[in-house]
Amino acid sequence: MIEGLKLFILDSMIRGWLLLITFIAINYVFHIENLTLYVYIILCALIVERIFYYVKYWDFITMPYALKLITRPTSEAKEGKIYLDQFTHYDKKHSTAYFYNRNAIKCEEYQLNRLNEIVHFLGIHDKPIEVDIKPHKSKEVKLQFYRLPLFIECNNPLLSLEHGKIFYGYYKEGKYLVALENQTHMITVGESGSGKSNFMNLLILSLLYNQSMIDHIVMIDLKAPELSRYQHIANVTFIDSVEAVDTLFQRLKELMNERFQHMKEHNELIYSGKPIYVIFDEVGTVGTHYDKKLKDSIFANMIELFQKGRAAKIILLLFAQKIDSTNIPTNVLTNIQSKVLMKTDSDFNVNNTIGTQEDIQLITKTKVSDFNKGRAIVKDGITSEKHLIQVPYISEKAQNLMIRYFEVTIE
Repeated sequence: MIEGLKLFILDSMIRGWLLLITFIAINYVFHIENLTLYVYIILCALIVERIFYYVKYWDFITMPYALKLITRPTSEAKEGKIYLDQFTHYDKKHSTAYFYNRNAIKCEEYQLNRLNEIVHFLGIHDKPIEVDIKPHKSKEVKLQFYRLPLFIECNNPLLSLEHGKIFYGYYKEGKYLVALENQTHMITVGESGSGKSNFMNLLILSLLYNQSMIDHIVMIDLKAPELSRYQHIANVTFIDSVEAVDTLFQRLKELMNERFQHMKEHNELIYSGKPIYVIFDEVGTVGTHYDKKLKDSIFANMIELFQKGRAAKIILLLFAQKIDSTNIPTNVLTNIQSKVLMKTDSDFNVNNTIGTQEDIQLITKTKVSDFNKGRAIVKDGITSEKHLIQVPYISEKAQNLMIRYFEVTIE
């Protein structure tokens, strides 16, 4: 508080002295009538502007003092000196605050070590506001603030879907869309109630919306009738037994090799035909199956499809509550490019999808175990970029209406 007032007084005095010097110089040269009155008006306007500025950005201005955001020089010549970070300006267009230190600024202090203190000091710890912290230039750090709603309802999914793209949800820049040709193998992990099933249905609706660009969609559901609703849609195959899964993966591996032969004959790096998508809900069910030979066969073929299937345009999208080694072999997980993490209290789930807790802090101020329904972190399988998204909620009624729509329109 005191440091902020000192800054305000010093700032006002400097501007006042500059105004006084300018007044003396102009009056000495030009002798303008009523110049003193104009100077008083300008001085009052300047003070009002400074008051408005300090009131509006008070938290940013005082934060380095309150949280002691400092840098100590490493050189012996400057040993004992302390340099305090300073708020420089706020970009309203991009909702970004900039901080500067004339010695060097520690971005990790903002991103990791002091993040919890920063969000509490700014009063955004309990608000749907996220902060994206990045280094800027050589001695600056920028804090970009953005709102990501805790709940988004999608009453008419057709208005959100786009041709040639898969709709995941919303992120800081608007819709999060992935082009069909850029979709890699993916696993989505989240506990019961995280919104995982809703996300799965949203992806399925995107695929069905682009059915003309897709060869076939296979849906596997071994635990619940969630996906059986789609079985009457043309070009969709539904599977609900482990034995049928084994047969399917054997056939997909054969088809993959057939496509490789076609690619070789036509000198193609990527298969030129349409893709096949496999949606596998609760894939961990296979790992708990009593027949070891059967599940080993499934996972062996799955690994081969993960390793080579994308070039042949055979894409697997898996969904699971847990991805520890008792449910899914580690060598299966290591071959999955894209990953989506939803609410979970399992460190194993976090570490095997997005990374460490520090990696999470670079993306969101909220712990994964505290995620609201529909909140997710997406790791792009091609660029490895990670984004925080909110998956829109689609009611069961809206889902069923969409299913009926696709039953009629897809031939």
